Order: sequence, then C-alpha cells, then structure tokens
Amino acid sequence: MNDFIALQSALAGEYSLDREIGRGGMGIVYLAREVRLARPVAIKVLPPALAARPELREAFLREAQTAAALTHPNIVPVYAVGERGGFVYIVMAFVEGTTLGERIRQRVVDDPEVAAFGGLAVGQQSQCGSRGSHVSRRRGSPCCGWRSTR
Repeated sequence: MNDFIALQSALAGEYSLDREIGRGGMGIVYLAREVRLARPVAIKVLPPALAARPELREAFLREAQTAAALTHPNIVPVYAVGERGGFVYIVMAFVEGTTLGERIRQRVVDDPEVAAFGGLAVGQQSQCGSRGSHVSRRRGSPCCGWRSTR
C-alpha cells in the first residue's frame, strides 16, 4: 500500500486527502479537507520510515510545537498535530498562492527580511508547487508555516 492510501486510511473520518502539494527532505505536504469543519488544510507528514527515527520524530514534533506557539500574519496557523498508523503529522491552514521559493526566484518578494530568510532555502526545498505558500521557520523550507502575504 502506498503512503497516500495508508495515510488516507489512518486519517479517515477526520481528514480527506486530496493530493500531494509538496515534498522535501523532512516530509510530504498534502492538500486535504477537514471533514467536521469542511475547510481545506495542509497536512505535513513525516513518513513512517522517518518517524521511526527518534531524533527526526522529535524534531518534527518540536517544529509543530514551535509553530503553534507563534501568532503572526506571516505565519500559517497550526491547527493540530497527531500520530496515527505510523505517520506523524502537522495540520495547518492551507494558503492558496505560490511558494516563497517561487516568489524569490521570480524576484517578487518585497519584504527584505522574508527575502533574506527565504533566500537561504531556495533550492533546498521548493517543493510545494504553485498552490500553497507554506514555509518552515526552522529551515526556511517553502512548505510549512511561514508565508509572505505580499
């Protein structure tokens, strides 16, 4: 069974996966629908093979805790964190748009602080596709938490 089907099975009833929107060294990001609230969400998943490594699992959960503690217009809110079926995941708001990596490559980021921070990540993980602008605070990876609103 592939990871998409296994994850969908693990999250059944709570989230309905639509499609993969990003992939990087630390995980996979999916567009999903939160069933009870009927809203789109982004779910960053640490696959079981990586979740089995305690240091990676702890770093991933620490990332979720750190992001959940922050409130800022340029940080995507974390809705939940969970573990099911061998998967560890972070559920956050889905933000329609382009990735920070794409914006930097196109030179359309106006905020110098975001441009400088994100510039460290370009080429590292510009995997979110054109539908989400999620970016991690920890590594500046264009998939999971920090976004430019410009």
